[in-house]
Amino acid sequence: MNKRALIKFFGDVYGTGYRFFIKQKAIELGLKGYCKLNAQEQIEVEVEGSKKAIDEFLLFVQKGVSLQADSNSFTLELFDDLKGYVRMESDIV
Repeated sequence: MNKRALIKFFGDVYGTGYRFFIKQKAIELGLKGYCKLNAQEQIEVEVEGSKKAIDEFLLFVQKGVSLQADSNSFTLELFDDLKGYVRMESDIV
């Protein structure tokens, strides 16, 4: 069964490597979606894939994405419907 997760990180997100580490972990787990800085200056991540991969990704998020960040604050929404992403994209290289 596949799932979709929407995660928004807030607080200490500048210069911490969040988007780089998130994109790398998502690719490693075979997840598809995006990671970007949104208009509210939060790191917004939407990924979809197998329930197992989503669960592993969420453990990674809960442990703390970046050692450089002072905090690890985020919101999380889970969905059963998919959007059909074909790759993991980011607004950084």
